[in-house]
Amino acid sequence: MKTNPFATLFFLSSIFLIILHFPPAFAETPSSSETISGEVSKDIYYHTEGPVSGPPAPKMSYPESYGRSGGIDGRSILWFFIQQHFFLGSFILGVPMIAWMIELFSHLRRRRHREQSQIQDRLAREIMEIGMPFYPITIFFGVALLGAFLFLYNSFFQYMAQLFRPIVYLYAICFVLESVLLYGYTLTWERWRNGDRKWLHLSLGALTVTNGVVIVCLANAWMAFMMSPAGIDSKGRYLGDVWRVMHTVLWNPLNVHRILASIMFSGAVIAAYAGYRMLTTRDLAKRAHFDWMGHVTIMIAIVNLFLLPFAGYWFAKMIFIYRQRMGVTLMGGQMSWPFVIQAMLIGLIFMTVTYYLWQGTSRMNGSERYSHLVNYLLVILTVSFMIWTTPHTLPASQTEIKEMGGAQHPIVGYYGTMAAKNTAINTMILAFSLCMIIFKRCNKEITVAWRKWGNVALIVLFGGAELIVIFLGVYGFYVPANVRVRFAFPQFMAAMIALGGGYFLNWLMLRRARPLGPIQWGKLPVGGVIALFSLAVFITMTMALMGYIRSSVRLDWHITEIMQDATPWAATPSLTYALGMVLLNVAIFWLLAALIFWAGSGRKIALPSKAMEGSGVAETNESLPS
Repeated sequence: MKTNPFATLFFLSSIFLIILHFPPAFAETPSSSETISGEVSKDIYYHTEGPVSGPPAPKMSYPESYGRSGGIDGRSILWFFIQQHFFLGSFILGVPMIAWMIELFSHLRRRRHREQSQIQDRLAREIMEIGMPFYPITIFFGVALLGAFLFLYNSFFQYMAQLFRPIVYLYAICFVLESVLLYGYTLTWERWRNGDRKWLHLSLGALTVTNGVVIVCLANAWMAFMMSPAGIDSKGRYLGDVWRVMHTVLWNPLNVHRILASIMFSGAVIAAYAGYRMLTTRDLAKRAHFDWMGHVTIMIAIVNLFLLPFAGYWFAKMIFIYRQRMGVTLMGGQMSWPFVIQAMLIGLIFMTVTYYLWQGTSRMNGSERYSHLVNYLLVILTVSFMIWTTPHTLPASQTEIKEMGGAQHPIVGYYGTMAAKNTAINTMILAFSLCMIIFKRCNKEITVAWRKWGNVALIVLFGGAELIVIFLGVYGFYVPANVRVRFAFPQFMAAMIALGGGYFLNWLMLRRARPLGPIQWGKLPVGGVIALFSLAVFITMTMALMGYIRSSVRLDWHITEIMQDATPWAATPSLTYALGMVLLNVAIFWLLAALIFWAGSGRKIALPSKAMEGSGVAETNESLPS
């Protein structure tokens, strides 16, 4: 399915016209005595003095500050447009990153593995072609979101647009540049495929990725400012330093979290597309191709899933540092139950990936040697999942609370603490890592002389890491909270050292392994394809739910402690309503994605000359970082 560049230019022109409607903050004429030239004031976060360079934040009142009255639930409308734009924007950011990484990897291997390099390069190009039809729809929702802000939250948007005026102009320039780069990167692929021009194409891809990251960081500056404002005084007056307005305490953690989530999300969506194409084609070569594509992209998604908890912990830590009240609301207040649901989704993702890998062993000769071990790993994952999803406090009647002696269950309540949950999630990471190591071994026979001692070293490495994790988890019940919270890092490091060391040791053991036959791509059972669909949906739901949690910590503030929400919908929505909105947004996104996939399903696929069940794709996958 080809996109129309003229439609894209039309949407971009609309954005420019709307942006030019607002005068810049630094060109505003002071309208009150509070913006007299020469007055200085103190930054609410950095506590440094700066010249007052803008009017104070408007005092919000309903309906005067919002330009309308009546029963229009502006928050829900805005929520819908923001979430759809976020989904589509994350996908458009992540697709070039994945394609460029695969293209670079294939080009670096071109001399020793020429045929495999060409297959991988075709995969990277196809991933870009899958993603491009989403771009005009992303722009459409961006324009709709801009219109919703202007119509539903006019005063708030004018204040933010004036405050972020230089950033808004830079964002618009980067957005136009991204359109040129995305189409240029995709359309010049075949023309710049060989020789020195390939490095030119890789440079264009690197520029596309970098510009996309800049766009995301600029957009995140707006959200981070709403949660943790800086660069203004207590009245909301701009103090002349746009860098401090951007560089709030939550900006960098949010940037890292968004970028990792975008790559993970994009990989999951492409894997779902590959699963759809695999089910709807009878051509064996195409089935093999899409089976391989789904495996590569879902593994890229899972690698980023491993990294996301670090960014999440960093983000939560900085929220606590900025305002303890926000941190308590996030982890222990009314957001605690959404976190329980988020924990369930993360646990389901780990278990579904393990199930997918287990189903994937049916492609390999010799996998029956390890099939019995998967049962034990699934038991460990199930027990850890149950602990991970156990709430600290239970909804109960007064009679039940009296019988329990408090809101916490005398036995189950212990499993709802962070000491138990950190132990559970690190155990899940270790179990999944073992599953990955087993998956890598399925169609190989280890021939190194020290294979017995290598297996012993693996057992000691993972067993020792699990003992450290369990010991610190149990010991955490006997120490004060300020000491217990420090155990999370050594637990995590023990799991990561075992993961990294185990992968490296397994790689050494498999270097001279004897293949038991090529991977028979295209023979993934239907259960494995359903697992790909499920993973994509679970990841989408997790992103939507975490967006609700992040926004809700502001409670009834548009901008924390600066501009209060005066609408009738200012209160934090109930969990039932929030879950309804999450499910609606997930359903709408996947309906759009399904329509795009269906419309593009007739596109011709460039397959290698050899039969794809043979060594071509199998060897290619084994050389990919999966």
